Amino acid sequence: MRSRFILVLGLFLTLSTSLFAQKESVSDKVSSVLTKFDAAIKPDKTKRSSIETIFTDFYTAQDKLRDNIQGSSTLAQGLQQDYQSVRKQNEDLFTERDNQLKKTLTADEYKKWKEEIEPALRKSGKK
Repeated sequence: MRSRFILVLGLFLTLSTSLFAQKESVSDKVSSVLTKFDAAIKPDKTKRSSIETIFTDFYTAQDKLRDNIQGSSTLAQGLQQDYQSVRKQNEDLFTERDNQLKKTLTADEYKKWKEEIEPALRKSGKK
Protein backbone atom coordinates (compact mmCIF):
# COMPACT_ATOMS: atom_id res chain seq x y z
CA MET A 1 0.00 0.00 0.00
CA ARG A 2 2.79 2.41 0.90
CA SER A 3 4.72 1.75 -2.32
CA ARG A 4 1.53 2.34 -4.34
CA PHE A 5 1.03 5.67 -2.56
CA ILE A 6 4.63 6.69 -3.29
CA LEU A 7 4.21 5.70 -6.93
CA VAL A 8 1.00 7.73 -7.27
CA LEU A 9 2.57 10.69 -5.47
CA GLY A 10 5.63 10.53 -7.74
CA LEU A 11 3.45 10.38 -10.83
CA PHE A 12 1.41 13.34 -9.61
CA LEU A 13 4.51 15.41 -8.90
CA THR A 14 5.98 14.58 -12.29
CA LEU A 15 2.79 15.53 -14.13
CA SER A 16 2.19 18.70 -12.14
CA THR A 17 5.79 19.83 -12.64
CA SER A 18 5.58 19.36 -16.40
CA LEU A 19 2.15 21.02 -16.61
CA PHE A 20 3.20 24.07 -14.63
CA ALA A 21 6.68 24.41 -16.04
CA GLN A 22 6.92 27.78 -17.68
CA LYS A 23 8.03 27.75 -21.25
CA GLU A 24 9.37 30.83 -22.87
CA SER A 25 6.73 32.58 -24.97
CA VAL A 26 7.11 33.24 -28.68
CA SER A 27 7.34 36.98 -28.02
CA ASP A 28 10.11 36.42 -25.44
CA LYS A 29 12.08 34.30 -27.91
CA VAL A 30 11.61 36.84 -30.70
CA SER A 31 12.66 39.67 -28.39
CA SER A 32 15.84 37.78 -27.54
CA VAL A 33 16.61 37.25 -31.23
CA LEU A 34 15.99 40.91 -32.05
CA THR A 35 18.27 42.01 -29.23
CA LYS A 36 21.08 39.88 -30.66
CA PHE A 37 20.44 41.14 -34.21
CA ASP A 38 20.38 44.75 -32.96
CA ALA A 39 23.76 44.27 -31.30
CA ALA A 40 25.37 42.40 -34.20
CA ILE A 41 24.10 44.10 -37.36
CA LYS A 42 21.94 47.04 -36.28
CA PRO A 43 19.19 46.44 -38.89
CA ASP A 44 17.10 49.33 -40.17
CA LYS A 45 13.42 49.50 -39.25
CA THR A 46 12.18 47.60 -42.33
CA LYS A 47 14.75 44.83 -42.04
CA ARG A 48 14.12 44.51 -38.29
CA SER A 49 10.40 44.16 -38.95
CA SER A 50 11.08 41.39 -41.49
CA ILE A 51 13.35 39.59 -39.03
CA GLU A 52 10.66 39.88 -36.36
CA THR A 53 8.07 38.34 -38.70
CA ILE A 54 10.40 35.52 -39.75
CA PHE A 55 11.13 34.53 -36.16
CA THR A 56 7.55 34.97 -34.95
CA ASP A 57 6.39 32.57 -37.68
CA PHE A 58 9.29 30.19 -36.96
CA TYR A 59 8.75 29.98 -33.20
CA THR A 60 4.96 29.77 -33.59
CA ALA A 61 5.34 26.83 -35.99
CA GLN A 62 7.83 25.14 -33.65
CA ASP A 63 5.43 25.51 -30.71
CA LYS A 64 2.58 24.11 -32.79
CA LEU A 65 4.70 21.11 -33.78
CA ARG A 66 5.75 20.56 -30.15
CA ASP A 67 2.15 20.92 -28.93
CA ASN A 68 0.96 18.35 -31.48
CA ILE A 69 3.50 15.88 -30.11
CA GLN A 70 2.82 16.62 -26.45
CA GLY A 71 -0.93 16.98 -26.95
CA SER A 72 -1.44 13.25 -27.41
CA SER A 73 -4.15 12.20 -25.00
CA THR A 74 -2.74 8.73 -24.37
CA LEU A 75 0.70 7.26 -24.09
CA ALA A 76 -0.03 4.96 -27.03
CA GLN A 77 -0.72 7.91 -29.32
CA GLY A 78 2.51 9.54 -28.17
CA LEU A 79 4.45 6.38 -28.94
CA GLN A 80 2.90 6.17 -32.38
CA GLN A 81 4.26 9.59 -33.28
CA ASP A 82 6.67 9.09 -36.16
CA TYR A 83 9.97 10.45 -34.83
CA GLN A 84 11.54 10.81 -38.28
CA SER A 85 8.52 12.72 -39.56
CA VAL A 86 8.66 15.17 -36.65
CA ARG A 87 12.40 15.58 -37.07
CA LYS A 88 11.94 16.29 -40.80
CA GLN A 89 9.18 18.83 -40.09
CA ASN A 90 11.45 20.61 -37.61
CA GLU A 91 14.36 20.61 -40.07
CA ASP A 92 12.02 22.07 -42.69
CA LEU A 93 11.15 24.90 -40.29
CA PHE A 94 14.85 25.72 -39.85
CA THR A 95 15.44 25.57 -43.61
CA GLU A 96 12.49 27.86 -44.34
CA ARG A 97 13.63 30.32 -41.67
CA ASP A 98 17.16 30.42 -43.07
CA ASN A 99 15.89 30.81 -46.66
CA GLN A 100 13.81 33.79 -45.59
CA LEU A 101 16.77 35.28 -43.74
CA LYS A 102 18.96 34.89 -46.85
CA LYS A 103 16.41 36.97 -48.77
CA THR A 104 16.25 39.63 -46.05
CA LEU A 105 19.90 39.94 -45.01
CA THR A 106 23.00 40.84 -46.98
CA ALA A 107 25.62 38.11 -47.43
CA ASP A 108 27.74 39.61 -44.63
CA GLU A 109 24.74 39.91 -42.30
CA TYR A 110 23.71 36.32 -43.00
CA LYS A 111 27.26 35.21 -42.25
CA LYS A 112 27.06 37.02 -38.90
CA TRP A 113 23.74 35.25 -38.27
CA LYS A 114 25.24 31.81 -38.90
CA GLU A 115 28.57 32.40 -37.14
CA GLU A 116 27.63 34.67 -34.21
CA ILE A 117 23.94 35.14 -33.55
CA GLU A 118 22.58 31.62 -34.10
CA PRO A 119 25.28 29.92 -31.96
CA ALA A 120 24.69 32.50 -29.20
CA LEU A 121 20.95 31.71 -29.25
CA ARG A 122 21.64 28.00 -28.91
CA LYS A 123 23.89 28.59 -25.90
CA SER A 124 21.36 30.86 -24.19
CA GLY A 125 18.55 28.37 -24.86
CA LYS A 126 20.33 25.65 -22.88
CA LYS A 127 19.95 26.34 -19.21
